[in-house]
Amino acid sequence: MNQEYQQSPEEPQLPQEQQVINAPSYEEIMAAQKITFEDIKAHLTGPVLSFIGHIVIISLLCSLMVYNDKPEVREVQVTVMEIDTKELEKLPEPPPPPEEPLQNVDQQIDVERPTTNSVSTDVNVTVESSVATGQIGGDVIDGPSVQLPNVLMVAPSSSSLIMPGLMAGRGTAGRRNAIGKYNRGGASSSSIERSTTKGLNWLRDHQNSDGSWGETPDRIPALTALATLAFLAHGETPSSQEYGTCVLKAIRKLIEFANNADANGLIKNGGRGYGHAMVAYALSEAFALTKIPMIEEAMNKTITRVVTGQNSLGGYDYNYNRDPEKESGGKPRTDLSIGGWNYQALKAAFAAGCTVKGLETAIESGIRCLQTVSYHPASGGFSYTAGASPSGRPAMPPVGTLCLQLFGQGKSKEALSGLKWIETTNNGQHMKCDWQANTKGMEVFHLYQWYYQTQAIFQGYSGTGASWDAWNKEFQKALMKEQESDGHWSSPNEKYGDKKGVEGTEGHLKGKSPLDLYIYSTTLCTLMLEVYYRYLPTFKVTSSDDGGGAAPAKKDGGDLKIE
Repeated sequence: MNQEYQQSPEEPQLPQEQQVINAPSYEEIMAAQKITFEDIKAHLTGPVLSFIGHIVIISLLCSLMVYNDKPEVREVQVTVMEIDTKELEKLPEPPPPPEEPLQNVDQQIDVERPTTNSVSTDVNVTVESSVATGQIGGDVIDGPSVQLPNVLMVAPSSSSLIMPGLMAGRGTAGRRNAIGKYNRGGASSSSIERSTTKGLNWLRDHQNSDGSWGETPDRIPALTALATLAFLAHGETPSSQEYGTCVLKAIRKLIEFANNADANGLIKNGGRGYGHAMVAYALSEAFALTKIPMIEEAMNKTITRVVTGQNSLGGYDYNYNRDPEKESGGKPRTDLSIGGWNYQALKAAFAAGCTVKGLETAIESGIRCLQTVSYHPASGGFSYTAGASPSGRPAMPPVGTLCLQLFGQGKSKEALSGLKWIETTNNGQHMKCDWQANTKGMEVFHLYQWYYQTQAIFQGYSGTGASWDAWNKEFQKALMKEQESDGHWSSPNEKYGDKKGVEGTEGHLKGKSPLDLYIYSTTLCTLMLEVYYRYLPTFKVTSSDDGGGAAPAKKDGGDLKIE
């Protein structure tokens, strides 16, 4: 083999700067892969600082975007007040009044009449409350005077009617003083008040849960209205401590009756119209005492039907029928029994300042009807229907007499004649209030008659004189004797009459519900015992063209004034 061929060629020599650097060993590579704290610190410091910086910048930007200057907050003290609605601790019983007549009973006291909508009334009414909702006038004003205001001397803002201090005699002191003045020779003032409150307590305890009274549907509106009138006559309102809840529930029910009337405005289940007139009467008195707008609205609804339901003669018939009838000689039937409740409703609405169109005209038409249609010249009394003799319906002369008095015609010849009829007919037997003696051969509507008669004699003689004193002692004695131990009254016919325990009711309440009778009787008896302070006697309607006799027709907006 060639020597030169076998010799390895000599590796070429590279320049010094191109000499290959020896590769690191395995151990050196592994050592280089180890991460030290210094490595972490060197690599993370920058990102961390950058992250924190961005967070700070973003936070500042957000705060600039959402920050708003807060408006200045001013603290305002708000006091929510319900007039006369606070719960009162039971007050101690007042000392009994002196039995002798009070001194200075004729002292005059000026009573400011509350004005409608004088304060806010935007409060909801709740049955659970023990007081009225809405702005309710304070408790009935008490005072030392028994110079009671004229029943129809009230001045509504849009009428010339004048009636200051209508309800001034219904407070505690007013009641006590009035009884002391007008109850000469009768039972003590404390006995009268005790009997009255027993009756009110029984009525309160027998009120239905919905605020009504009674069991029979077509009697419930009338009975509810009568019971409410008994509480109002005692000066009780929804703000009263003792009876506030009871009165509140009753008024709410009356408003419900008004709001649920039929298409003609007649209250449903109104008992041929009696119930409607009584509900209108009670709502009018409730508004006069409280000035709650909700009550005023209901009053206006019911009084509107009373005004429009009056017939061309100025009278009333069942369910406000105004059609001519053959039995009445082609004229509308005029029923003084149902008319009496409508006339009382008109009077109460007028006194409360009701502004229903035609109200004053209806009152004057009623006066003419009483004087020319219902009055019976031959006997000097008043008839149930036109031309009929009063002898068959001895309750009618008291009805006609009282209604004329309430309309300001107490000194008219018809009203004075009606008083004489009550005192002298049947040898004065109508001046007796003996429950047992009056059950046979006489008026079956005893309490109905006595309810009107008590007021008619009181107003006719201004709570003075021999006739009033005699009747005052007579009816007081009878009512206190016949009142049951639990506070209710029955009726002479039911308690002592021939049909005792059979019908369960008398007169207008024929049926089988003793409870309805007891409610009816208790309300009328209680109202009789409240006669001393409920209304003061009234006399006549005066106008610029007053010439005596039957009241002339007048247009609304005239200067009618009841004094």
